Parts: sequence; structure tokens; C-alpha cells
Amino acid sequence: MKNLPEPQDIAKILSEIKDPETGFNLLDLGIVKNIDYIPEDKKAIVYVDFKRRTPSCAACAPIAWLVQKRILDELSKRLMEYPDIKKVEVKE
Repeated sequence: MKNLPEPQDIAKILSEIKDPETGFNLLDLGIVKNIDYIPEDKKAIVYVDFKRRTPSCAACAPIAWLVQKRILDELSKRLMEYPDIKKVEVKE
């Protein structure tokens, strides 16, 4: 799999996504825990793990969902130009 984005390319995309509450980018807030590639059927799945800013806050679930959706939408849109990317998955 040669046609994959570099980790810094993914980090750049994530740095452009803003937290809906604070307006700061997700990397500066430390929300993104891990970025990984998992091979599947001669292509790769990009996995992004993130965490809530306030893990014990049950009322924050809708905000966490919105962050997850923003990450998934933006990465899916921008990484699908790479032929060896099968899909993007985002997990909390």
C-alpha cells in the first residue's frame, strides 16, 4: 500500500477541525488519541480514536457525537482521493 497519506497529512486535516464548544482545533485540545492504518483487502482503513474533553460528563454525549461526525466527514471527504484508503472509522 503505497498510496496512503502520511500521518502529518492526517494531523493537518485534524488541526483544521474545530471543537464545537471552544472553537479550538482538536489537536491543540488533545482530543485525538491515536491515528492508525489497518490493512484490509489490499487497502487500508484509517482509524482515529478520540476522547471527550470531559469524560465523565453525560450531558456532553451530543457534543462528542458532533466531534466524531466532524472528524469522520472531513477525513472521509479528504482521504478518499488516496486509492489505497478503503474507509475511515472514528471511535471514542
